[in-house]
Amino acid sequence: MSKELPEDVIIDILSRVPTRYILRFKSVSKSWYALFQNPNFISKHFQNQSTTSDPSFLFSPEKSTTLTPTSDHNVVLILSDSSYKSIKIPINMSKPFDVYGSCNGLICLGVLPVGSIILLWNPATGVFKDLPISPVGRFRNDPSRVVLSFGFDDVVKDYKVLRILHYDFQFKQVEIYSLNTNSWREIKTRVDFIIYESPCRVFLNGKFHWAAVGVVDNDETNLIVCFDLHGEAFKYIMLPKFEFNGRTRGYFGDCWLVVAIKESLSVIAWNESGSGVVMIEVWVMKEYGVISSWTKYTSFELQTKVARVLGCGIKGEFLLVKDNGQLVVYDPDTQRFNNLGKYRVDYFSKVLNHVGSLIPINGGEVSTRTNLSSVVPDAFFANLLGTRIV
Repeated sequence: MSKELPEDVIIDILSRVPTRYILRFKSVSKSWYALFQNPNFISKHFQNQSTTSDPSFLFSPEKSTTLTPTSDHNVVLILSDSSYKSIKIPINMSKPFDVYGSCNGLICLGVLPVGSIILLWNPATGVFKDLPISPVGRFRNDPSRVVLSFGFDDVVKDYKVLRILHYDFQFKQVEIYSLNTNSWREIKTRVDFIIYESPCRVFLNGKFHWAAVGVVDNDETNLIVCFDLHGEAFKYIMLPKFEFNGRTRGYFGDCWLVVAIKESLSVIAWNESGSGVVMIEVWVMKEYGVISSWTKYTSFELQTKVARVLGCGIKGEFLLVKDNGQLVVYDPDTQRFNNLGKYRVDYFSKVLNHVGSLIPINGGEVSTRTNLSSVVPDAFFANLLGTRIV
């Protein structure tokens, strides 16, 4: 092949091969092995994967309470053809873990309780990095909630982890980890809201977005909270007014989700009628940050027994779980269901979009180091047995 095609054509072809296949080619030749580690090729490959490949749904399965050091730990990827596969995390852990973010093919994992050990992992390349313990001083009271989210600051080309500790409604502690400096630091900022969920489902325009309840005009209001990863500031985005007039009931936001559809900030809301029919509305913000630009994207009814909406693909397909535990992908454009079978989905499992990549982790070590026994957990978080982190 190399004798028949110019090198730049070969590189262009390889840059379009899905990540899960391209690593099989490392042994073809020394030149290909070197190519797959070249930063220019890695960037070109990821750009092509982001624009030509459909993201997979990523979530962690239901966590066992009886894990042993030899237990299987895995994450689940639901691929673009709606098939799913389980990816084993090739390290020994004696405690459960959860997924707190996916960005540019890298996954942020936290060993429970409350992320006492935090790992960055590229499942395609098998590279891990454990984050250092934060030097930020803690308060005597235990936090009631901990938020962890993971994203990329495109301005300074740095991967960052944001951690928010909710001690009570008025008092919070915010800190940020930088991969470039391999260090944590505290951010002094006003936080007058409570975030429903820990991992950020939507990282868009360099900002995290969460479903939250905040104090607006001295009243508690459901809204979207966003955090600018570079500017390090919070702001509110008010929700659209859903036409079915259903209450966005439930303190943990179980009737609406913040999602992204076709690179636009969006919201899914659902409401069950007395007859068991689930009514769903999808709203899209046409102009980012402009409340008046909320536009209803679609609405429909589902006759099936839907326990909750787990997530949304960027093209608008929904991942649902029925009340019998059946996972379903629903395409509102074709009105077709694709039943995936039953899977152990934890009620608090958060579904994220994931695109594989060859992107390295600075300071990471290859997966031959498979034992976390040498990693010192953060004692403050390791002792927070009753703290909610969802």
